[in-house]
Amino acid sequence: MLEDSSSPSFCPELSPEDRRILAAYWRSRGNGEMGAEIAFKQVRDDLQNLGAPAPLLALADRAIKDERKHGHWGRDWALRFGGTDESAPRASRTRLLEFPGASARDNQILRITFCCFNETVGCHVLQDIRPRVLEPELRRNNHEHLADELQHARVGWGFLSTLSERDRAVVDRYRPLLLRMVQMACCQGPERDDLDHLVPYGYFTPRVLQAAYDRALAEVIEPGLAHFSITEAA
Repeated sequence: MLEDSSSPSFCPELSPEDRRILAAYWRSRGNGEMGAEIAFKQVRDDLQNLGAPAPLLALADRAIKDERKHGHWGRDWALRFGGTDESAPRASRTRLLEFPGASARDNQILRITFCCFNETVGCHVLQDIRPRVLEPELRRNNHEHLADELQHARVGWGFLSTLSERDRAVVDRYRPLLLRMVQMACCQGPERDDLDHLVPYGYFTPRVLQAAYDRALAEVIEPGLAHFSITEAA
């Protein structure tokens, strides 16, 4: 739990309306992170079922704990900005992710790949906003969150490095759908571009999210797939 500092002395430059928006937004971010905890539990099961090496299972175990921690960060930062709901955050996404026409095994591979891409975009979001985050506690939180996200992305990229030619072909076949789904998951939501002045306080505008997705795709995802010869699988 963060220190109690929900009074206007914390980021006093913010208006009451900005505080209200940020409290609601951080609460929603926390709920989203609890959904990510559920997703990583599924990814961990998928990794085990597919015979992933122990170091990847250990990274997935860490990610599960991290996502719960991040969920509570959302609740705590909401309180810092003036929110009043002290209850535990609740997952906003619980449905099992499945892909049309995919076998049970292929769904496992694709869920891990989706998680890999999603976490990669998350790294870029946090990295992109970092120069704008000036409040010391929020800046420290950004740094810790980014460090966690990098480890989470390693789960998926580590797994992709182990794929057989047959499984690389599965990822390649579903790649367009995977990327559309990641773009929707990362960039399409209730965020508003007219609240850009709140980005330094943890608000992600559609412009910020789309730019991070585009950069992640160009700088990491597409080159990473090419490096593992996934786009060249027969």
